[in-house]
Amino acid sequence: MNYADHQSQCYVRLPFTDHAGRMVRFTDVMGPASYDRDGSELLSRGLYLDVPAWAYHVFDVTTL
Repeated sequence: MNYADHQSQCYVRLPFTDHAGRMVRFTDVMGPASYDRDGSELLSRGLYLDVPAWAYHVFDVTTL
């Protein structure tokens, strides 16, 4: 959720160590967005988010 009145970016650290070495799909259940990310990169850097003002994502996370 971006509570700001402007677009914001961040990295979100995820505690899912079982995603290392695998692809992870984030499917937004509130909209059409879907993102495939490298699980090892998610563990080292986190999930990058670029969210418009007052917008949000609710992700279903699936390991591929």
